[in-house]
Amino acid sequence: MTGATGSAASDRRSSASGPGFTPTSRRRSRIAAGVALAAVAIGGNLLVYSNLDASKPVVQAVRDVPAGEQITSDMFRTVDVDVDSTVNVIDGDRLDSLVGTYAKVRLVAGSLVTAESLQAVPLVTPGSSVVAIQVADGALPAGLRERSAIVLVVPAGRSEDGVSATSVPGRVVGLPSATSSALGLQSLSVEVAAGDAATIAAADDVRVVLVDPAEDPAVTADAGPAEGES
Repeated sequence: MTGATGSAASDRRSSASGPGFTPTSRRRSRIAAGVALAAVAIGGNLLVYSNLDASKPVVQAVRDVPAGEQITSDMFRTVDVDVDSTVNVIDGDRLDSLVGTYAKVRLVAGSLVTAESLQAVPLVTPGSSVVAIQVADGALPAGLRERSAIVLVVPAGRSEDGVSATSVPGRVVGLPSATSSALGLQSLSVEVAAGDAATIAAADDVRVVLVDPAEDPAVTADAGPAEGES
């Protein structure tokens, strides 16, 4: 009996010390697929986290800047944003070079600044003047915006027989703003030739005609400062 018991114990030890677990070919395929999926997941996470750090500094307006205003150092700052390369923004390293340029259109606080919204020369050209006219609510044509080309029409007085209306070409430099008048008037700033400024300023009734409603002044105006220019 002792011999048989010893033989059985020896067989169990021999079996335990024999070859380890050997997976089948199907199980090996599943293990390989799992390893591949884990590698793909890790690679995807690394790509996502690397894209999160792809931001770059660009120029942002920190307060509202009216069209025609000369840019000073306290108007803009740089912010890090993740934008597509097709988005038209100004790189943050050009911030200092923008000081001294002029806003071509109104810049809203918090908006990113584009090269097309700035120009190197004053908005009002030499030999021109800016006149504020008052117009009634609803008297302005649709599509009017800063830098829109317009014609200012001063109707002939009723007592002036044989006198035709006066037409003066101009350009909008400031969007309408409400006045304190109880008549519901708005103030519109326009650029006209210096010789026509007195005529428009003295007129009691000025009508505004938009020359080309389809024209976008922000696009058709002269290009903004080039790279590295101030």
